[in-house]
Amino acid sequence: MRRRLRYRFVIAIAGLFCCALASTGQDAKGSIDAILGKFPGYHLLTLKERDSDTRAYILRHFSKANPSVVLADFDGNGHLDYAVLLKNDKSKETKLFVLLCSEDASCRNVYELDVTAYSDLVYLRPVNKGAAVSQTEAVGSSKDSSPASLKSAGIQVVYFEKGKVVLY
Repeated sequence: MRRRLRYRFVIAIAGLFCCALASTGQDAKGSIDAILGKFPGYHLLTLKERDSDTRAYILRHFSKANPSVVLADFDGNGHLDYAVLLKNDKSKETKLFVLLCSEDASCRNVYELDVTAYSDLVYLRPVNKGAAVSQTEAVGSSKDSSPASLKSAGIQVVYFEKGKVVLY
């Protein structure tokens, strides 16, 4: 009897956990849809819009992640923020937008970068709080580029086989 009760308890906890995960996924999708609503005429840069080598690399290494979205707390306020790669439906202009969100779920665009020239190569990855990154200057600069530890999450913008930049 006790064993059966324990089994039912484990099943109930697993069911609640699965429901919570499904709900979180639906919440994130709804949030992305709300973000896209702020940019009429744009869509998330799709995997099909990347070149074949970039697409293959993303599928091999990040098959479950969306390479056009990073959700993390970039400003340390305890609320999810967004970095998105959006492509204009008509002009084909592609931009990285960073939106910081507040407690009431309102988000404001704080950064915009035109990546049109690299739209077939670019993808996003999260950088965890506490990761060591270094600031670099132009080639030949004598400035010290000692690593710093991120105080909140960052965004890695990867230009496949060309370069990487961390925004924080």
